[in-house]
Amino acid sequence: MGKTGLLFLQSTLWFNRRDQKTMNIREFAALCGVAHSTVSRVLNQPLEKSRTSRATYERIRAKAVEVGFQVNYYAQALHSKTSNCLGLIIGGWMPLLTEPLLYGIAHTLDMHAKHLTVLTCDATPDSEADAFEKMLIYNAGTVLYIPARQKEANYSTRHIREVLKKHSQYPPVITLYGGSDIQEFYHVGFRDYETGQRAARRQLKNGCRKFGIVQPLYSNFMYREMSRGYRETLRTNGIPDLDIKELLFWSEGFASIPFEQLQEVEGLWCSHYVLLLHCMSKLVKLVGDCGRLHVDTICGTETLELYRNLQPSLGAVGPAEEFPRWFGSMTIYQYSTRAIGVKAAEITLQLSQKNVEEIPKHACLELTPISYRQSN
Repeated sequence: MGKTGLLFLQSTLWFNRRDQKTMNIREFAALCGVAHSTVSRVLNQPLEKSRTSRATYERIRAKAVEVGFQVNYYAQALHSKTSNCLGLIIGGWMPLLTEPLLYGIAHTLDMHAKHLTVLTCDATPDSEADAFEKMLIYNAGTVLYIPARQKEANYSTRHIREVLKKHSQYPPVITLYGGSDIQEFYHVGFRDYETGQRAARRQLKNGCRKFGIVQPLYSNFMYREMSRGYRETLRTNGIPDLDIKELLFWSEGFASIPFEQLQEVEGLWCSHYVLLLHCMSKLVKLVGDCGRLHVDTICGTETLELYRNLQPSLGAVGPAEEFPRWFGSMTIYQYSTRAIGVKAAEITLQLSQKNVEEIPKHACLELTPISYRQSN
């Protein structure tokens, strides 16, 4: 691009968002009393790369906030064919997951002058497909993607594959938390299958011989893999299928099998701690003595904190704050949702700086098992 073209580009990248009147970079630079190149460096770079003093850097940024002045990133992407903007697709309504995840992503990217465009979906294939189409139109440098939960029997990523087939090139996609079976995608999550294995082995060691799996009717790839690891480990250790009861549950009360089939269960894998809270009153009535029940589940530390004072109170069984100690044993495999966002943002930055072949497809965060025993 020649000098004239560069000046034209610079003159179109800025606007005043308060009154929607355009203000080019030279006008804003004059307002700040500096060169337009200084404004460009300050608003597009962190302090250490801006080649300005801290006082000048902070003064220009403060003035930009005062007058509502910011980069028009869509115009920038249109002219340069590259984007400082990254995309986040949230496949469905996930309030317990999204807020701390967003904080981890945005806080990390902001330190590197990267910006986030967020698209939310209604958990349908068409909505997710539209979101991917929009991200490609926006020319997002990388797309972070929280997959929607889908009904157990109908899980499919065909709608996403069809969108990607229409484009010879598309930005790197990083799935967060739920996982995907699309091999080209990067992924930030856990060792799902191994977590299920670990839970099964712990319960076998505690002498359990009859088992139950409780997972949501609408779930994701991660939940399925954890349950598969649990189920296959039990079978490998001689537990017949008749002694492994599987229940799909939804908060509105749907259950794929009668809860009565879990009456003799001694070991229980529950796909998420919140799901356990939803069905606990029914299980306690069936099981009676919770002391013979050994439970394994997963949960984010942020969610555990939120639910600390909202846990079930079942009278004679015990106080709500002691819920994890109602059972013979319970292990909660904990993770930081914010840390998932931070890791995803770090990989995003790596993808823009390194050969993508050098970056592993899977980044596995460690789960921290916290164990409880029944209170005396």
